Amino acid sequence: MAGKIIGAVMIIAACAGFGYRLSLKGAIRRDELTCIKNIISNIMSNLEFGRMTFEEAMVQALENIEENEIFDAVLKSLRNNNSIRNAWRFAFSDAKESTYLTKEDSDNISRLGEGFSSGDLTLQKKYCDNIIKYIDFQCDAIAQRSIKENKLYRSVSITIGIFIVVLLI
Repeated sequence: MAGKIIGAVMIIAACAGFGYRLSLKGAIRRDELTCIKNIISNIMSNLEFGRMTFEEAMVQALENIEENEIFDAVLKSLRNNNSIRNAWRFAFSDAKESTYLTKEDSDNISRLGEGFSSGDLTLQKKYCDNIIKYIDFQCDAIAQRSIKENKLYRSVSITIGIFIVVLLI
């Protein structure tokens, strides 16, 4: 009898953990987008006010941020004499598997490399402003959806766990 109770509790806990993990996806994606937005803003301000090269601006922007493999890949690619456009595009296309960014996020943010590859500061600023608006819109949409989805994922996962326990007993 004790084995059945322990098994039932473990099944319900596993299902609840799975639901909790699903509910965190949106929050993690929002955090990643916010981090990217901060880095892009820092790069742009370094380019605009610091009068730095793109590589110097990226290094300066990444100084106070924990390790970010996307931007580390951009820097590594730049140091291997790739263009900014290609470095940016390849880093974000490779990042789809290791982050919670959607394909749409990666595609839109990777287009920023085209703006950075131009020498025109006003064009770079326009690209950055557009990406920041996109990120803000996505973060707002995630926040609105997450309130409903979090409760739904958690309650459905516990219900499925209870259903599995009932089937097994």
